[in-house]
Amino acid sequence: MDGQAFTSQKFAARLAQVTSEIYDLAYAQVDSSLSIVRVSPNISAVLDNADRVVAGVPLTDALNEFIGSEKMLYSILKNEQPSFKLERINRAQPDGSLRYLTFHVLPLDPDQSDAGLLVIFEDVTRFGFFEQNLLQKRNELSLVRGALAHANAELDKRVEQRTAELVKAKQQIELQLFRLQALRENDHAILGTTDLHVALRTIAQQAKIQLRVDLISILLFNSPLLILETIVAIGTQTVALHTTQIRLGETLIGRAALERRMLVFPDLTANVAALPQADKWAQIENLQVCYSVPLIAKGNIVGVLFLGNRLELQPDQEWLDFLETIAGQAAMAIDSIKVFEDLQRSNYELALAYNRTIEGWSHALDLRDKETKDHTSRVTETTIMLARMAGMTEAEIMHVKRGALLHDIGKMGIPDVILLKDDYLTSEEWDIMHKHPIYAYEMLFPIEYLRPALDIPYCHHERWDGTGYPRGLKGEEIPLAARLFAVVDVWDALCSDRPYRKGWSAEKVLDYIRSQSGTHFDPQVVELFLNAVTEVINNFED
Repeated sequence: MDGQAFTSQKFAARLAQVTSEIYDLAYAQVDSSLSIVRVSPNISAVLDNADRVVAGVPLTDALNEFIGSEKMLYSILKNEQPSFKLERINRAQPDGSLRYLTFHVLPLDPDQSDAGLLVIFEDVTRFGFFEQNLLQKRNELSLVRGALAHANAELDKRVEQRTAELVKAKQQIELQLFRLQALRENDHAILGTTDLHVALRTIAQQAKIQLRVDLISILLFNSPLLILETIVAIGTQTVALHTTQIRLGETLIGRAALERRMLVFPDLTANVAALPQADKWAQIENLQVCYSVPLIAKGNIVGVLFLGNRLELQPDQEWLDFLETIAGQAAMAIDSIKVFEDLQRSNYELALAYNRTIEGWSHALDLRDKETKDHTSRVTETTIMLARMAGMTEAEIMHVKRGALLHDIGKMGIPDVILLKDDYLTSEEWDIMHKHPIYAYEMLFPIEYLRPALDIPYCHHERWDGTGYPRGLKGEEIPLAARLFAVVDVWDALCSDRPYRKGWSAEKVLDYIRSQSGTHFDPQVVELFLNAVTEVINNFED
């Protein structure tokens, strides 16, 4: 036997050993006369009567289970049938337990008739136990189902007993949900608008619907005049409440504000004669019930919520709680929107002050530099026009405007002997003059409000080809605002008279700008400028 054949047999033997250990298998070889030829060494681990399953013993004598199956066994010997299997054979063990076996019968050589049989014995006890456990679980499940059916019957009985209670509870929950929805809509109205009248009208409408009253009004407290003025009135029959001005401490409404507590008048008709003259409008509206609720925000009276009904009311605690919640929302709306209005007004005033300050700085620079009159205003207006044509947003244009107004702010750092010189500057003087964009950056960058406007003061002397100053930026490295302004600034400067030369004609300046496209100026900006040149010339002449 060569080495390769020996290795294959050794591998097959080892594979058979491992397989038998893993799957609890044993086997017996049977000849064509159905007598046992040999058995596997582990036969006793699978069969309890292994002493009878030995070589030379007929298969049917060793294993009674095969009695009556001889015809089937011979057909497998003849290769007429591929295999035969006896499943789940129960064998009682000495300890009283059961062992479950399965017998597999296969031809020893599927390609040769009468070569013998291979009988494989498999211990499937573990599967039998699994079936027993499954059956037990099935029985337990049946018991659980029975218990569940009983519990369901009890539950159905309880549900039927409480149906009436649930119907009533459902109505109460729906009412609460409607009120919650109303509060949510009020919140949206408060957060979604800065118009106090709109917010308070929404709150008043929701309060009238949810509290089911005929009339509702909200009055604002004018603290300097100590009066309450109507801002919203819904459900009135006359104009009395729409034009009402009530002094603090007077009438049902004024008293609620002064005393900072809810005042309830459950039956005004019981003693109409006792009503103060100032409260006669309640009689005019035919009100029987009135509630006056002070609106308090951050400890301050901001108004009064007044509601009335022309018939008797029988409010419960939830109704009163909802009324107080509505009053809280109204107070919050008044306070938050007024705070917003005050803040907005302050912002407008501050922005106006900033803009006027910037314009003042710009005018001072024009006066110091002895520029042509209105130079800064002209270049600012023209740059804004080009910025809009370039598609910049209004927020960006605001910074463009500020930058244009302050484009030469850095010249404040240039000595007068250089800045105001009537002749051409020397190279040393130009070196100093070229520092004014850096001075602009150093002056404006610490001011956060003006930081977004730095593009023009810092970069308007950069050139498209990278030969500009102070940083030598090139192409689109230069901010768009500075590229726009550069063309406008050169246009206005060349068109204007200077102490050392007369201003150029418009055609000469335009020819110069065209010649500088792609070197000094952004070609697209030059094209944009030329498209708007008529309006630019009109601005200069004006």
